[in-house]
Amino acid sequence: MRLFTYLLCLLSLVTTPRLLAQTLLQGTVLDAQTQAPVPFASVGVSGKPLGTVADEQGRFRFTTPTDLAEPVVVSCVGYQSATVSAATLQATGQVVRLRPSGVSLAAVTVRPGKVKTKTFGRTSSSTLMGASLYTEADLVSDALAKEQGTIIGIDKDCRLRDFNMHVAFNRFKSVKFRLNLYRVKAGLPDQPLLRQDVRFDVTQPRGWVRVDLSPYQVQLQGQREVAVTIQWLQSEALEGSPKAFGVSAVPTPGHSILTRNKSQAAWQQKSGYLSFYLTADSYSSSKAAPTTPAPDYELPDSLRYLRYLAAPTLPNLSNPQHYGENAQAGHYVAVKGGRLYYERYGKGTPLLLLHGNGQSIAAFQRQIGELARHFEVLAVDTRAQGRSQDHTTADFTYDLFAEDTRQLLDSLGLRQVDILGWSDGGNTALTLALRHPAYVRRLAIMGANLFPTPEAIEPDFLAFLRRQRREEQQLPAQDLNRTRLLRILLQEPYLTFAELQGVAAPTLVMAGQHDVILEAHTRALAKALPKSELIIFPNATHYAPQEAPEAFNKAVLRFLQQR
Repeated sequence: MRLFTYLLCLLSLVTTPRLLAQTLLQGTVLDAQTQAPVPFASVGVSGKPLGTVADEQGRFRFTTPTDLAEPVVVSCVGYQSATVSAATLQATGQVVRLRPSGVSLAAVTVRPGKVKTKTFGRTSSSTLMGASLYTEADLVSDALAKEQGTIIGIDKDCRLRDFNMHVAFNRFKSVKFRLNLYRVKAGLPDQPLLRQDVRFDVTQPRGWVRVDLSPYQVQLQGQREVAVTIQWLQSEALEGSPKAFGVSAVPTPGHSILTRNKSQAAWQQKSGYLSFYLTADSYSSSKAAPTTPAPDYELPDSLRYLRYLAAPTLPNLSNPQHYGENAQAGHYVAVKGGRLYYERYGKGTPLLLLHGNGQSIAAFQRQIGELARHFEVLAVDTRAQGRSQDHTTADFTYDLFAEDTRQLLDSLGLRQVDILGWSDGGNTALTLALRHPAYVRRLAIMGANLFPTPEAIEPDFLAFLRRQRREEQQLPAQDLNRTRLLRILLQEPYLTFAELQGVAAPTLVMAGQHDVILEAHTRALAKALPKSELIIFPNATHYAPQEAPEAFNKAVLRFLQQR
């Protein structure tokens, strides 16, 4: 099974509402005193995941349902919020004026004692999952205003020096964020604490980002904890690169990642611990709040593979060949209830590549070039993944994916093709070989499984997936495809070892030494196939095609090219 994307996608802030009849709302936000534009003001519909962020000139536009009754709230740090009706913003040239809020500095009582500089939050940069802010295939304005953060315990009297966050992956040329601090009420962000707008840009692909807070004179008193969040304001895409951004995180019990899709939407919580921390001069003698960084989270041995998880695509691959988004090599073919995207490379015997759950053609970026020297490579985005489309609502099944593959091969007039399937792609390849043997010449499968039980998959990981599914079901607005892709991991496949006797094609069975698919299951799977070879890649995980590409490619080529 191709599993690791779901630990990213389930922490994503992408919850775009499905709207039918829509109305365009637009306007300009100005300072009521100076009549100057208010840059990057937040615009949101009260209680709804609808809205946007104004640009540098205070201009904004977004769509809402035509029957919207809730008011639109326009806000910005340092200003009093304004509420207007949706009908007001339907005409062009509308102006919303915000009045500056009086900055009245409350009296600060500094207790006697030595000032200590302390750090609050998570200072580790390890990335065991990526808390994604943006992962859509194309840059759209709907990314604006997404907000993500966590609650950090602090001393009662302190003056902030800086804010720090660790970027797990940044596929943009530049991203502009707003830093927000809130009081905490009932475990969620409540009233904002900052009186000045703190904005910062991120241009580096990964690593620590420091925001100097000393010019803003942020003095906090009486707070034992604060909600620290970042809000997406603006981005500049990097040509030829996937558009994605994520913050380092680990699945630590007792900590939550806070998310909301727009500035007036309800906050949501998901398990995880973001790499956010604050440095402050502390005047407090209280020992109630933590005064030292929390130790890094230690995963149980059965989940060690998570250390390789760092991005929606792949941690350290730039995909210079633009696999998965190559217009010259890309094609579409209609299938029942959907539309498949595929790319063709090289010449020779057809070799079909099937990726894993939630992934795309780009997952094979370390294989396609080498394989295309010997084969005609057909790399496919599975239904509802990558650039392929799905128009159905029923649960996904490997029978459905196999039928999609058959229709694709029919459209190309192909039979007896070789297939390389990784994870979910391996499950689909086995299903195709059983249901439609005439289409398959040879199989090479990596990290496949016959059933989703503790006898086949790490039990701790299955429990983790079940918990994520429960959390997903509790969300008010679920992403249908994401939910169905998660569900198939827990419900399918359900093949038997006896059924494998029906696979006529010679099969190379592969897995990593530390794969989430148990080694005993992989060995039993290989033994049940009539014509099979087995390779366990040493010191590798479920991601052996990226961790050991030379050994992986060599093994696949040797097997497929033998007489």
